[in-house]
Amino acid sequence: MASVERALILVAMVAAAAVLETAAATTYTVGAPDGLWDLQTNYAEWVATKTFHPGDKITFTYSAELHDVVEVSKAGYDACSSANNVSAFRTGNDVVPLTAVGTRYFLCGLTGHCGSGMKIRIDVVAAGSSPISPAAAPTSAAAPSASTAAGTAVLGFAVLLVVVLHRAIAVPLW
Repeated sequence: MASVERALILVAMVAAAAVLETAAATTYTVGAPDGLWDLQTNYAEWVATKTFHPGDKITFTYSAELHDVVEVSKAGYDACSSANNVSAFRTGNDVVPLTAVGTRYFLCGLTGHCGSGMKIRIDVVAAGSSPISPAAAPTSAAAPSASTAAGTAVLGFAVLLVVVLHRAIAVPLW
């Protein structure tokens, strides 16, 4: 195989890997589709149906006059205290990237809101794994997530792209 062919295939593979990583990321609107960042949504139920991975994003949508979003430590989360916060958001449409494996804690910093249930714990797990607790363990086979299906489709496209490029290069055009 000529060095130009190898270089083009390598470029195609790198581009496909980048597309796969982007396609596999998911953006979640906290509380959606039935709620938002408000006092009515049950966040424990909402988060129990999600699996978060590095690269995903969570969006908090709310009335900036009525609420805010404060990232806190576990101690702050447990105590409903935003005193020593990690960060605070107040736009009403805050996007938080989940960049690494670990647990993140968020609450509404307005008096009484956290105590009324306006707090959420986000467990970010490595790709290919899911947080399974005995209470949340599935009893039957679950359908693949949208991000898994998208990732599989993009991977298939990437393989097809490499094959097509190789065949196009292997056949002289003149």
